[in-house]
Amino acid sequence: MEKCDALYIQQYLAQLDLAGDLTGLALVGALQARHLAEFSFSSINAMSDTLLPLDEELLFDRLISQHQGGYCFEHNKVAGVALSALGFEVRPVLARVMLNGAKTNPRTHRLTLLTFEDNEYLVDVGFGVNTPIIPLSINRNNVIKQENNEYEIKRTENAVTVKMLAPEPISLYEVDLSIVYEGDCDVAHFYSHQHPNAGFVNNLVVSRIEQGERYLIRNNSYIYCNENTDEHSEQIIDNAGQLHTLFTERFKLKINAKKTEQVFKKMRNMVEKGLK
Repeated sequence: MEKCDALYIQQYLAQLDLAGDLTGLALVGALQARHLAEFSFSSINAMSDTLLPLDEELLFDRLISQHQGGYCFEHNKVAGVALSALGFEVRPVLARVMLNGAKTNPRTHRLTLLTFEDNEYLVDVGFGVNTPIIPLSINRNNVIKQENNEYEIKRTENAVTVKMLAPEPISLYEVDLSIVYEGDCDVAHFYSHQHPNAGFVNNLVVSRIEQGERYLIRNNSYIYCNENTDEHSEQIIDNAGQLHTLFTERFKLKINAKKTEQVFKKMRNMVEKGLK
């Protein structure tokens, strides 16, 4: 594994604990899997009216050192910076999220486009509980299988659509392959965590994926799914203490009790409004 100069990248790779003899796509896949297992997707900071700068050192400190959790503009920038430092050819791309099927959704999802040995791959560590767990080859239309997961890739000249076929069919996103600059990401990131109507500002979403186990908080529901055993469970989150235990024990987050209480109150108010 190539040595990286920046201390914060070294600390990130050390926490991932990747095997030293990995190279090529095996290294990329291992980084992706370990990132998804160690660093939870989270809308907690977006719900807390907190400005989330994407300056590299501040970002790595917040996401990796402090284990605050984050969403795509944070997670995928961290992974992209690390892959670049490891010598890979990468650049950011933006996508329309297609979970609700609306083709007019804005491009508010960041991924990493990897070019390796004349092939292109999408690398994603920031799409919540439905994040693809391997690099996805996008050179042509194809179906990609990895253990219990299956993805359909449809490629045009300037875009790629990604659909999960198994364990259940879900349209994930439509990726624009045109050149994207960090400034483009900054604009979409600002909207996604500061606009009063943005989804992550108004909804608690926390997830983590590790070896076929998927953990999810969606507002006041905690959902666990084990793809290896077909186990599935769901429970209602009744109080801030229960939520804080989930944050720290299931999602490896370092969130203090006061912030948990604030997030719980906002989430409960939003749920109650939705029920009226």
